[in-house]
Amino acid sequence: MYEVKLDAFNGPLDLLLHLIQKIEIDIYDIPMKELTEQYMQYIHAMNQLEINIASEYLVMASELLVIKSKLLLPQSNEEETLDDDPRDDLVGRLIEYQNYKAYTEILNEKKSERAYYFSKHPTDLSHLESTETWDSENTIDLTELIIAYQKVKNRVEFNTPKTVDIHKETFTIQQATTQVSERLKQHDSFNFFSLFNFTEPVEMVVTHFLAILEMSKSGIVNIEQPKSFDDINILRGVNYGIER
Repeated sequence: MYEVKLDAFNGPLDLLLHLIQKIEIDIYDIPMKELTEQYMQYIHAMNQLEINIASEYLVMASELLVIKSKLLLPQSNEEETLDDDPRDDLVGRLIEYQNYKAYTEILNEKKSERAYYFSKHPTDLSHLESTETWDSENTIDLTELIIAYQKVKNRVEFNTPKTVDIHKETFTIQQATTQVSERLKQHDSFNFFSLFNFTEPVEMVVTHFLAILEMSKSGIVNIEQPKSFDDINILRGVNYGIER
């Protein structure tokens, strides 16, 4: 006599769920005749293979036969048939067992995922704890700290030697004035930004601007700007062309 544990079926409820899925029947409306026959065929097959059948499988077989016989008996009251279905208890147990199986699969997945993580035991850091106590009266206000920082910063800047780079003037106001005058000989007006290709040094741009201001003061040119931050237009002034 062999004693075999079937991994596919962990008890009679597991076997019933397998049969329900196999013959594709509705768990809420079980055809007891077909399910009982399939179940008994399985029990008969185990007997032929001389497999030791657990008592719980035999108990379930008897329950199926009882339910089947109740359904075959004539019912005197139609309402009683609907209210007292002998399959209700079995259906409830099957659904509950089915839920447990689903939860088991989820927990097994979580267990497999958790196997990739390793937990570190807490480290004793008590030897790093400070014995100093905090004195609320011996503290500094944040504003005072900022003021102190600013004083130190100013002192460092004051004590840091200052350097000034002096370069020889390479482009004069007279040269810028000449360029502006030559441009006005060709055009009645022009845009200030057209004087540059924006690769010149800043000093040249500033020199042109000072030259135009000086020419505007003398009435040689007029300066127009339609609105703030718009282009600056240079036009001939009332004194343009007058020798000075």
